[in-house]
Amino acid sequence: MTEARRGPDPRLADYLRDPFLARLHELVEGAGHLRSVTVDVTEVCNLRCTGCYFFVEDMDDSKSPKEEVDFDRFVAAELARGTNYMTVLGGEPSLVLPRLKKLHDAFRVLAVTNGIRKIPLEGFETLPIAISVWGDHATDTELRGRGKIPVFARALKNYRDDPRALWYFAASAGNADEIASVSEQCVDNGNFLYFNYYEDNEGIGGSYDHRLGFERVRREIDRVIERFPDRVLTTAYLNQVATTDLLFGEKWSYDVCPTITPTHPKNADRVANGNPYSMHFRAFNPDLTSTRRCCVGEARDCAKCHNAYARHTWIMVNKRRHLDSKQSFTDWLTSIFTFYAVIRAVPFPVVAEVLPEIHRRTARSRVDAPA
Repeated sequence: MTEARRGPDPRLADYLRDPFLARLHELVEGAGHLRSVTVDVTEVCNLRCTGCYFFVEDMDDSKSPKEEVDFDRFVAAELARGTNYMTVLGGEPSLVLPRLKKLHDAFRVLAVTNGIRKIPLEGFETLPIAISVWGDHATDTELRGRGKIPVFARALKNYRDDPRALWYFAASAGNADEIASVSEQCVDNGNFLYFNYYEDNEGIGGSYDHRLGFERVRREIDRVIERFPDRVLTTAYLNQVATTDLLFGEKWSYDVCPTITPTHPKNADRVANGNPYSMHFRAFNPDLTSTRRCCVGEARDCAKCHNAYARHTWIMVNKRRHLDSKQSFTDWLTSIFTFYAVIRAVPFPVVAEVLPEIHRRTARSRVDAPA
C-alpha cells in the first residue's frame, strides 16, 4: 500500500505511549506488511445468488485451468512476486478442495464460501473461512437458494462451534430488521461476525435498492457491536465509513478505490491521480492469467459498490490522514488490527480478549448522518 513506504511520523511515539495502542501496534507490526491478491479459484458454483457480482458480469466465462501444472505455475509465480495473502473466492472454493489446499499451504488465505458444503477440518485446521449470509432464513433462502435451498440453516449446521468460521453478513435496508436475529444466531453458533453491505446488482429494487442508503443498517450494526463486543470484527468506525461513503469528507468513488489492479490498462488514470492504492494487488479471474479492473468487477459502476473489503482497505491506505489526533489514529489502528484478525494474521486467541476495548474506543465514531 502506497503510504506504507513513507517514513514514520513523529506523532506516533506520543500515541503509542498508550499501552493498549502499543500492544495492538506491536501485534500488527509483528504480522508484517500484506502483499495481497484476490483469486477466483473456480468459475463453478453450487448456487447462483441474486445479485452476486461474479455472475452479473459473466465472470464465469473465464475458465479455471484444466491442467494442474498450470495451476502450480500460478502458485509459483505469485510466490516469486512476493504475494503473502490471498482472498480466495469463485465460484465456490469448497468445490475445488485440492486447489484450495495448495493455496492454503503456500499463502495466508481467507476462503469465502456459501457454506452449504463444509470445508473439512483435516488439512485446513488453520484456514479462516468467511461464510456468506444475506439475511434471516426466509430472506437468505429467497435471495441465495432460489426459494428452495435453506442455505443459512445448512451453513449454521456445517460450521457450528468451528473456530475457523466468520460470518460475512451482507446487510441492506431490506434486511435491516433481521440484523439482530441473524447476528444472534451466528454468535450462538460459536462463530464471529463481520458485516458487508448488499449491492443490488440485479436491480431487484424495492427495499433492496442500495440507493435507499444504509442509515438504519448502520444503527442496527452498532447495536450488535454493543451486544456482542467480543464477537464482532466490524468496528463502529468502519461501519460509519462504509455506510456514509465518506472518509475525511471525501466521497467514495473509483478515483479513491484502493483495491484496483494497478497494471490493468483501464486503471492508468486512477494510478496517476495521486490517491493511495495497493500497489501489489491483483484481482485474478478464474483462468489465473487475466485480471479484472478491481476486486469486484470489470465494468462495475462504483456507485453500486458497497464492498466492505474495499472500504476497509480505503481506511488502511490512508494512514497519514489518521494521524491528526489520537482518536483518529485509534480508528486507523483498530481497522488494521480487525482486518488482520479476520484473516488470522494476528494470534487469534488475543482477538476476543482485545475486541471489547477496541469497540469501546471506536464507539465515538458512531454518527447519525444521512447514509
